[in-house]
Amino acid sequence: MKRLVSSLVMATLLFSGISVVTAADKATDSTVTHSKAEKREENRAKLNAKAAKWGVETTDQTNKVVKAAIQEAKAAKKAENAEKKAAKEAKKQEQLVKLNDKAVKLGVDTAGKTAKEVKAAIKEAKVAKKAENAEKKAAKEAKKQEQLANLKEKAAKWGVDIAGKSAKEIKAEIEVKKAEKKENKK
Repeated sequence: MKRLVSSLVMATLLFSGISVVTAADKATDSTVTHSKAEKREENRAKLNAKAAKWGVETTDQTNKVVKAAIQEAKAAKKAENAEKKAAKEAKKQEQLVKLNDKAVKLGVDTAGKTAKEVKAAIKEAKVAKKAENAEKKAAKEAKKQEQLANLKEKAAKWGVDIAGKSAKEIKAEIEVKKAEKKENKK
């Protein structure tokens, strides 16, 4: 009986081993098919996400068409960025030209200086020019006061009343007094 049972078990194992191998092959095929389908779905989901990021419509379009549209969108964005960069550079150059014009006008040397250094030099030159103008204005005012003092002395000498009169009026009256004195001498 032991022999019979062991033969039966051996036969069962032998035949079941073959069927297990066959069953394993079928399961592997379905798993591979299932994996490919999953992979396609994952790729499409990734592609849809990219398309949404780039603003590309994916409805009723193949992956190749969507990829091409994404590439076009990327190229357009790249061109737009290059255009913006060129415009920014042109504006920067225009500002540099204006800075150089200001620097030349104020007598500032711009050779080998950056835009920031030129701006700082222009600021310094403007401050120096303001100080110079203030000095000139003060000197002019001092000269004017000196001339007014001299005019008052002359007016006192010629007997001209200076109350409420401008310098021109005082000078005119002094000239009249001088002319009268000349007339009286003749």
